Amino acid sequence: MKQTVDELVRRLVEAHGDDLLSVIMYGAVVRSDATPKASDVQLLVVTRSLPAAQLARSAPVMRWWMNGGFPRAGYFTRSELRNALDVFPIDFMQIQSGYRVLYGEDLLKGVEISHAHVRLLTEYELRGKLVRLRALYLTSSGDSRRTLQLMTDSIVSFIQFMRPILDLIGDEPYRGRLETIRRVGDRLNVDSSALERVLRLRNEHVDLMDVEVDDLFASYIDSIEKIIDAVDAIK
Repeated sequence: MKQTVDELVRRLVEAHGDDLLSVIMYGAVVRSDATPKASDVQLLVVTRSLPAAQLARSAPVMRWWMNGGFPRAGYFTRSELRNALDVFPIDFMQIQSGYRVLYGEDLLKGVEISHAHVRLLTEYELRGKLVRLRALYLTSSGDSRRTLQLMTDSIVSFIQFMRPILDLIGDEPYRGRLETIRRVGDRLNVDSSALERVLRLRNEHVDLMDVEVDDLFASYIDSIEKIIDAVDAIK
């Protein structure tokens, strides 16, 4: 994989020349000691400017990269990177937790991510997903199969924004899904058993009675509401 990454950097330098400021690798490939998969390699490409002509020069490089099974890189200009910290605080917080500069400047060194922005975006995302969950339930209520699918389809998106909660309260956010649920429940003093069961049901084929599904949904939504209230109270 190292040869492929080195070749990518070479091609980006060839495509952008002096306009290329930094190529940063982040994600599980940096944070984990396990053998990385192509999907673990996340990249941030920073240039002086990004007019259409600049993007056109980079397009063949990205097509070659993605044909190898790697995710599409994120492109920013230097000024956009600085100005986007308050818009994408969770993303940049996660990048800062483990990254490697492959080329150019370390544009993330010393950059401070506002915890106030992280908290606000975390609450915004969780509340938005809760509103959507309620709306979808209005059309699935009375159909236990659809209600169960609604829960198992939504749980991963809720977990995604539980991880920043752990960072906000000074805990290690990069955990597996089940451990994230348990840790958030423990730290916020919220019963997370319904969330844990819904996560397990994603991979288990269990026939539940209608009353069991109704009770599980009631506990599921109650746990989410309590987690959001706890996030709202974080200072």
